[in-house]
Amino acid sequence: MTRQILLILFTFLIGKISIFGGVFQNNNSSPLIDRDKKEGVQEKLSVNFTQKIYEEAEMLKFLQPDSAISLYQYAISESIKSKDSVFWVKSLTSLSYLYAHNGNFGHAYDGYWNALSLANQLEDDLLRVHIYNGLGWLYSFYERNKLSNEYFDQAISICKNNESIDQYILVDNYYAKATIARKSGDIEQARAYLDTCILQKNSIIEATEERNDNSFIEAEYGYLLYEDEEYDKALDRLLPLDEFFTRYQHSYLVIFHYFIGNIYQKKNQLQKSEQFYHSALEAGMRHKSHSDLLPIINNELSKVKLKMGKTKEAYQYLLKSKELNERQYGSRSNNNKKFLEIKDQYRKEQEYQKELQQKRELERLTQESKINYLRNIIFYITISALVLVVFFVYRNLRNKYKADKKFFIEKQKMEEEKIKEVLEIKNKELTASVLQIIQHEETLAEIKKELTELKKEPDANQINKLSKKINLNTNNNWKEFEARFVEVNGNFYKELHKQFPKLTQGDQKICALIKLNFDSKGMAKLLGISTESVHTTRYRLRKKLGLSRQDNLEEFISNIG
Repeated sequence: MTRQILLILFTFLIGKISIFGGVFQNNNSSPLIDRDKKEGVQEKLSVNFTQKIYEEAEMLKFLQPDSAISLYQYAISESIKSKDSVFWVKSLTSLSYLYAHNGNFGHAYDGYWNALSLANQLEDDLLRVHIYNGLGWLYSFYERNKLSNEYFDQAISICKNNESIDQYILVDNYYAKATIARKSGDIEQARAYLDTCILQKNSIIEATEERNDNSFIEAEYGYLLYEDEEYDKALDRLLPLDEFFTRYQHSYLVIFHYFIGNIYQKKNQLQKSEQFYHSALEAGMRHKSHSDLLPIINNELSKVKLKMGKTKEAYQYLLKSKELNERQYGSRSNNNKKFLEIKDQYRKEQEYQKELQQKRELERLTQESKINYLRNIIFYITISALVLVVFFVYRNLRNKYKADKKFFIEKQKMEEEKIKEVLEIKNKELTASVLQIIQHEETLAEIKKELTELKKEPDANQINKLSKKINLNTNNNWKEFEARFVEVNGNFYKELHKQFPKLTQGDQKICALIKLNFDSKGMAKLLGISTESVHTTRYRLRKKLGLSRQDNLEEFISNIG
């Protein structure tokens, strides 16, 4: 116990010295140190400290199991403080393994299941493999081999599916299944599993070029020969391994020397049998390992002592065997099996309650999900309906707008056609009026000519008055034409005057007649001038309008107004 306390204090002091050393090295730095950085350093130191405690416990687990248990517990406490879940699970698994080998099966059971719950939360396959392996061995101590094999199979399945896991762990689980098969009396199955172990190890060695050490597997082959009652062959296989286990795996001598003691007992070599049984017990007491075998070894040693005539010693070892059975509550007794079944039932009930709670929560979430789904459906239907309403309203408005626009265009077109028809009628009337004027002009010109010839008559004044009246009538006819022209082409004179303000009234008359498509001869008759004069007037008009020879005078004037 004193050594245990000293180890803890020593490890603790190492951690503290590391921390203070860091502080002293940085005491000249700025006082405004980032808090997150300090916390990160402290967390790292805490993890290193926990790892040192864990490694120390691993070293002591078969040398000083009590000290190792205390260190594992301390490592668990530190892992919880530093929130290092991986070390928490590793420490808890190793502690449960040690409890199982020391015969504290109840603590081992609780520890493994707590560790498995944490490992499942972490989704860490390597941790789960170690836990399933531990549960397999634990159930094998109670001879619940079916459950034991199920846990070993789960470990094997994870190893096969996750190549990052060390394949030696896969070998360990096949080795465990071989051991369970041997204990169940299925020797051929046990031998098949051992063959698998050899093949698996050989494939690893080929890939890694590591040294092959099959001592444990060879020992198990020897146990199978013992079960087959081939005792000499069993000894030939086992005895060469004795030096290896004695020097490097002393805690395993509990099993190894137990089997050799059994072989010598069967061969009736009682002294050698007694010697190996004593060695097995000494290893078990020293390392506090494989405690499930200690009652059996004491019982077998009692038989040997009895055969040797050492009745008193035989009785003492028999009492020791029963005492150990009582201390461990009889690891293979019906009561202890019942105890484990009760624990399993309790755990399953807890898991059932947890699953039931999760199921209720899932149902609640499912119900909420359905409500949200319906709400979303209603929302999307409403939005879709609104979109459709807006779409149809928009489409109706657009169609109405198109219809109105089409109606307006058609109406405007009809009005334009109507105006065009009216304009054509007016132009025809105007043309007819012009023709009438021309006819009047011709008639009046003839009358004027005749009257001019009659000037020789005595009533000359009367003839002159008549001639003036005819001229006045001509001017009135032209004004009447001009009024009708303005009525039909209202903007023509305004636009013409706006663009060409220097045009005379004569020029404007010529432009009006060109607008009505009169040729030079028609203009000459209407204006009472010669055709050559009309050509001259048109030429001058072109200059005033700024037109070249290539420009069409009629087309230019038709575009005015």
